[in-house]
Amino acid sequence: MNVLDYLLPQPAFDLTPEKQHAFEQLLAATPPGGWVDYRLPHPKWQFLSYLCQTKPLVLHGSQNLQIEGVEPRKAQDVKAYSNQNAIYATTDGIWVIYFAIIDRRRFNPLSLFNSCLHIHLTPEQVLGPFYFFSITHSALIQNPWCKGVVYILPRASFEQEPAQQVQGVQVTFPHWISSVPASPRAKLQVSAADFPFLTQVHGHDDELLSRLAVENPDGFPWPEALLT
Repeated sequence: MNVLDYLLPQPAFDLTPEKQHAFEQLLAATPPGGWVDYRLPHPKWQFLSYLCQTKPLVLHGSQNLQIEGVEPRKAQDVKAYSNQNAIYATTDGIWVIYFAIIDRRRFNPLSLFNSCLHIHLTPEQVLGPFYFFSITHSALIQNPWCKGVVYILPRASFEQEPAQQVQGVQVTFPHWISSVPASPRAKLQVSAADFPFLTQVHGHDDELLSRLAVENPDGFPWPEALLT
């Protein structure tokens, strides 16, 4: 099993001067803490990724449309870094939409199994980002998508997850956490139509995935647990 067979490459992102100007103008027209009035023909994930590539910002996805200030919350994850009382955020515009559009209020229990990563072959040669997405199979087959919000937050209080060595190669994740509340610079509503990998989300068996992750921590993505 080749791990790369399960990873999805980022769709083409051609950042033309015209697109960059449109993104800058849109952010400038958005009042602090306000809703982004998104009417551009470009995918929303490109706008979000551009903001994080050019400005000290991070992204937090939620189904709660009424958040005035994002607060740290206790997460539940098998990885110690992802199991803290913190605000979880990313600098990747696709990854954040995945978290924003899963209807975790209607489908409970529901487990998420996902990753976004860059592979560093050498300091100069970096591949990615690559993605993997999976949710509880019983929820996936019921179309568990909803409208959500991406909260665009200042990066000052956030720290990025440390790089890891995986099979002898350095891997980094656009995964950031903060232990203090954050006030949004802006808010962007998103839906399933904004997520480019909607038809490539796997479904998994919760119990089997949990067991395999303990028995073989280096077995990502544990294909035996994937049902679709």
